[in-house]
Amino acid sequence: MVGWSVAVGAGLLTGALTAYGQGWLSDATTSLANSAGPWALVAFVVARYNRKVPPAMVAAVLTLASCEFGYVLATDVRGGSNSSSTIVFWLVAAVLAGPPLGLAGAWSTHGGLRGGVGVAALGGVLIGEGLYGWTTLADTTDRRYWAVEMLVGAAIVMLFAVRSRWPRHTSAIVGAAVAAALVVFGVARLV
Repeated sequence: MVGWSVAVGAGLLTGALTAYGQGWLSDATTSLANSAGPWALVAFVVARYNRKVPPAMVAAVLTLASCEFGYVLATDVRGGSNSSSTIVFWLVAAVLAGPPLGLAGAWSTHGGLRGGVGVAALGGVLIGEGLYGWTTLADTTDRRYWAVEMLVGAAIVMLFAVRSRWPRHTSAIVGAAVAAALVVFGVARLV
């Protein structure tokens, strides 16, 4: 099991890089620092290395919450400000999104259907957020970022769907990705 201190450290570093990235990145790439996709990816990877479901779920929550704390601390160091409502929003998001990402990360360490569904869920998260950005945020952000995020998500899903040897596994993998994408897109539209 990867220690939870690794989850906190990875989250703090990712959050801090996000805050600094908002000032460092060009207009074409600044959406990377304003996207939840990288945070979800880090939480998934940390959870994956925990392998067992309960510790992976806790690790994903800790990672996402620590991303917010790292972001807040780095923003303060840079002389910026953080609203309490935004901090609360992202901490609630960590508690709600962390367990499914942790489950997906833990499942991705297995072979067969479970492993494919776990990885496909991450692909679906990227597709869903990319679709949301493309359809909702494209007026104020660079469309290319959202297109790349959707393509990366789709590539992840396709890779594991193709690796699956049985049609029913392929259907379940694609179905998991579609479900995750719809949930992420729907929740983002509600917020």
